[in-house]
Amino acid sequence: MPPQRLKLTDIARLAGVSRATASYVINGQARARRISDETINHVMAVVERSGFRIDAQAAALRRGASRTLGLIVPDLENASYARLTKLIERGSRQQGYQLLITDSDDEPATERELALSLRAQGCAALIVATSLPDASDFYAPLQDSGLPVIALDRPMDPERFICVVSDNEAAAEQLTRSLLTPLPASLAWLDAMPQLGITLERRQGFAAAVAGLPVRSFRLCGQRYDRASGLLLGRQLLQAPLPEAIVTASYPLLAGLFDAFLETGQGLPQQLRIATFGDDRLLDFIPLPVHSMPQRHAAIAEMVLECAIAATLKHYFPGRQTVSRQLRLR
Repeated sequence: MPPQRLKLTDIARLAGVSRATASYVINGQARARRISDETINHVMAVVERSGFRIDAQAAALRRGASRTLGLIVPDLENASYARLTKLIERGSRQQGYQLLITDSDDEPATERELALSLRAQGCAALIVATSLPDASDFYAPLQDSGLPVIALDRPMDPERFICVVSDNEAAAEQLTRSLLTPLPASLAWLDAMPQLGITLERRQGFAAAVAGLPVRSFRLCGQRYDRASGLLLGRQLLQAPLPEAIVTASYPLLAGLFDAFLETGQGLPQQLRIATFGDDRLLDFIPLPVHSMPQRHAAIAEMVLECAIAATLKHYFPGRQTVSRQLRLR
């Protein structure tokens, strides 16, 4: 006789909380109800251990009727993620799907809560740019329960998940090399979130570019890939002799670096050489040339959406699909 499926009241009892509290956590309303992170994490741990899935999701999976996709991005203020979100939403709508868009603020606890909430709302597939250091371990049970997961931009284990990403290591090496002629005496690399795969891959590319060269290279790492972290890293740079060249691992970090220079009241040093992941038209108008490595947003969005819709039809083939970048010199 198969084991009886747990109900919401069972989850509440096992977690030692009220039924209402369990419901708020599972349905993504915990923040609005001012439920503590400790309680959220405890309830979610019980949910994962028990394999709990609310009736709406189970019914949607049984019918194969859900035409809703879920999307979790780390920062909608990031122009690159905003562009990808817009393209994925438009493509979803054109193919008869609705897209539920969420923003994790690069907070692992928030991301976990959002993932469970999107599953509870009956999403047929989940697209996620993860902030979790243990992303593969967290999302594997969700996928095993019937929710296909597609990793966007930030890779997970390609043996278990479809990953649609840009080339990170090769792009970082090429971007760094763009500043090495003539060879600078010193070179700084600015990134964030060292636990993420994209950070490690880009660092490897940077290291490969400077290996064996007579250049003093060093790294600074921020808390997040956002403008505020870039500002803090810029202030840190300005406390010591400025390097001759700087590479930033994301455009928001570059924007924060510019903020740090503006704080000095002296603007950008004319001899400074800069390169960055990402791109923005504003770089064409500043007096200092900045090399950039933009993403091919349309190609990524098209590939992600194709994989997500195929997954809803039970066509899911794990692996890493890489979309190349193209260096832009100024």
